[in-house]
Amino acid sequence: MLAINSLNEIICDTGEGPNWDRESATISWVDISGKSWHEQNIDGSNLISHKVPGEIGAIVKRRTGGYFAAVEAGFAEINNGDGYKLTNNFLTPAERMNDAKVDSAGRLWAGSCNKEFKSGYGRLHVLMQNLTVKTIVTDMTLPNGLAWNSDNTEFFHVDSIEKKLWRYELDFDNLKLHNRSLLVDFVESDGAPDGMCISNEGYLVIAIWGGSRLEIYDLSGRKISQIDMPVLQPSSCTFAGENGERLIVTSARKQLGERANSQDGAIFIVDGVGLTGNPSEKFGG
Repeated sequence: MLAINSLNEIICDTGEGPNWDRESATISWVDISGKSWHEQNIDGSNLISHKVPGEIGAIVKRRTGGYFAAVEAGFAEINNGDGYKLTNNFLTPAERMNDAKVDSAGRLWAGSCNKEFKSGYGRLHVLMQNLTVKTIVTDMTLPNGLAWNSDNTEFFHVDSIEKKLWRYELDFDNLKLHNRSLLVDFVESDGAPDGMCISNEGYLVIAIWGGSRLEIYDLSGRKISQIDMPVLQPSSCTFAGENGERLIVTSARKQLGERANSQDGAIFIVDGVGLTGNPSEKFGG
C-alpha cells in the first residue's frame, strides 16, 4: 500500500534536488529561491539548514567529503556552515544554475537557464573532476531532470518550459551526445515535467510541476502509472532507504499564494512504490 508522509516541518519556496547518501543515512536538498539547503537523517532526526548568498540549483555530496553545488554564477564548493566558495564563475548575471546530478564516473552534470526562462538560453554543462567545465547541450529553455540508463548508453533530459523529455544516445567515456529524439511530449499535459530519477527496474519517475503527481514511464516512453501527491508542485525525486525502496519527493510553494495548502513546499517520503533505485552518486573532484 502506498504511504506518503512529510519528513519534517520545513516548507520550501522552491524545494528541489533531493540526494540520498546511504552511508550516513541522510537526505540533502535545496530551496532554490529560498537561498538555502538542508540535510537530515531519513528517520527524521538531525535536521540542519544552511543559508547561501544566492539562488542554489542543486547540491551533491563529494567523494572526499563536503558538498559541491550548482549556484547562480556556476559551481561552488561547500564544506561546513553557511555560504560557499565559488570555483567556476562562468554564467552571466541574467542566468542561474538549475537541476544537477552526478554520473557514475563522478562528473557533475548541471543545466543553466535564463532567470526569465528566455527560449534558447538553456545549456547543459559537465563539471569534470579537475574542475574544468564542458558545455555539451545548448539551445534549451529550462534544463531540468537528468537520468542515465543502467549501462550508460542512453541519457534522458527534461526541458520543463518546452514540456519535453528528450532521449540521447550517449558516448559516456567521451562525454558526447548523439541522435536526440523526443521520448515524451507533455505539451497537452496538466503540468510540466520537472526533476526525475530512474529505477533499477528501468523506469523513469518524473515529478509533474503543477500537476500534483509523479508519472512513471518505461524507456520506450510508455506511461506505466502515476503517483498522486498532496501538493500542487512536486519538483523532483530520488530513491532512498537501505535497499533503495523509498522515494523522496521535493515540492515548491512558490507563486501559489492562496492556492497553497499546508504541505506545499514540504519534502516527502513515499513508501510502497514497488520500485528501487541506487544511492545518489558523489562528485569525484
